[in-house]
Amino acid sequence: MLRTTITAVIIAIFLFFTSAYIALRMGALPWPIIFSIITSAGILKLTGKFNSHDVNIAQAGGSIGGLMAAAVVFTLPGLMLTQPDQVSLLWLTLLAAAGAALGIGLSIPLREEYVIRQNLAFPAGRAGGEIIKAGFDGDRRFKYIIIFGIGAALFTLVRDALGWEFISLGMVSGIPVLLLIMPMVIGTGLILGPANSLSWGAGGVLSLTGLFLIPWLWPEFDAGPNLLLQNIGMGLVIGSGIGYIIFHSRLKDGFRGIWLQQQSLTWAIALMNLIILVLAGVPFWAALLGIVFTFVIVNLASRMTGVTNIDPLEQFGLLATLLIVFIYGLFQLDIPLQARYLLTFSIAMAAAVAGDIGHDYRSAEVVGTDFRKIIKTDLLAVLAVAIAVPAMLIIMRDPEITGALFTFRFPAPQAQIVMNNLQGLAHPLLFLTGVAIAIIIEGIRFKNKLTFIHLMPLGIGLFLGINLAFLIAIGGLIAIKVNKGGSTATLTGIVIAAAILGGEGTVGFLQAIVNIFFPAQKTLILGGLGLILIAVLTRSLQTFFNRSDK
Repeated sequence: MLRTTITAVIIAIFLFFTSAYIALRMGALPWPIIFSIITSAGILKLTGKFNSHDVNIAQAGGSIGGLMAAAVVFTLPGLMLTQPDQVSLLWLTLLAAAGAALGIGLSIPLREEYVIRQNLAFPAGRAGGEIIKAGFDGDRRFKYIIIFGIGAALFTLVRDALGWEFISLGMVSGIPVLLLIMPMVIGTGLILGPANSLSWGAGGVLSLTGLFLIPWLWPEFDAGPNLLLQNIGMGLVIGSGIGYIIFHSRLKDGFRGIWLQQQSLTWAIALMNLIILVLAGVPFWAALLGIVFTFVIVNLASRMTGVTNIDPLEQFGLLATLLIVFIYGLFQLDIPLQARYLLTFSIAMAAAVAGDIGHDYRSAEVVGTDFRKIIKTDLLAVLAVAIAVPAMLIIMRDPEITGALFTFRFPAPQAQIVMNNLQGLAHPLLFLTGVAIAIIIEGIRFKNKLTFIHLMPLGIGLFLGINLAFLIAIGGLIAIKVNKGGSTATLTGIVIAAAILGGEGTVGFLQAIVNIFFPAQKTLILGGLGLILIAVLTRSLQTFFNRSDK
């Protein structure tokens, strides 16, 4: 158990840093479960004998690092950008630990409701469990991770050294149209699957069409078509979340478990969370409402993840915070901007972990693993990752990163949505129009109509534009082709895509570290890293083909 826990912690911290880079760079974070499974199996094999339960427990703790990274980079960049000197690393670290632990505690009774009684799909968790249960071929797929991961890492080093990040295709309404040279975006499209990826691509096409048509149809409109489209896209993303709550949430299903079946430890964690929020500067009644809403949000996040495989954690945190701000406004009271960010972050962290552990419960059911061991490992992984939060925030508030935030380098759309909603929108009526349209469409989807429309990725595509959407859609088209080869081909495609994300994300993050802390030694360090990667890749390819010949 100790070896398994150590493996989980190592993978969790690794995924925390690399997933943060991927999420900032792409505006999406595919579930890191498959990558965590293969890496767990590889590490455990290198350190001795292991069984399917060891892999399942290690991957569960490892994948939680990726979701905690999402909670950080989907909510806090706006705070890093606007109030960098007022951010307390200590309080954010404690909030990360307490919020994540509360998400785990609150999810325990929901396991009985959503995993056992309702038998919700939790697709990523089920897929991971089936891979482990089938007797996952560690040698072959671990080699895929090594070969394609190192290949992507070397490509990233060369690309960035030569400055080949994009090819400019011109300008439309003052907005650059770029062909990005980012394999991990194509890999993300493959992992997201055809429906989500092509919906994202459709949003990008709508964005490009709008940039052409708005100046032509309304020449007197001088507020900037891109900002207009972003506000509509933002409304679609938020509205889809609200629509799910209205039409799909079925809050009553988890009501008994989320309120009446909690263990005393969970109530203690909730109290600790409340105290931390207040000491960090959140008004008491706002903090108390935040804890109450966290109970509800965890229920929503768990069920939505189980049904749709999507956990819009930053939207849940944002919606709860805006509702708290509205309630305060009824009493002519205000909540400081920093306190709004802290509330959003805390609630989003609990929602992130609740979605991830729902997949872990499903994989435990498939494999037959004791879910209580997964809970213990997840809690230890949460504490380890929380300790790493200050390092991530120090990196994020460096001018090297903040100067590139909300540009094509680090678009971070979720963080933009959080910042714009907490600070004020440029076109609130257009935003509300997008919200209304999304709610109406979600209502129609609830009647099993228009099921081909996936509003959340479509809204993100509209928000971010064609640059990322084009590559995401290519990944979706590749997924269609790969899926025709059956489950084995699909799994192989996902493994390769996960390796590409891991390789490009790791090197991208390391480059950011070198640029910030060792700028004078940048060429030497990155060049040495490249030589090491070439040597490892050569050795891996030689071993791989030697075994393939036999």
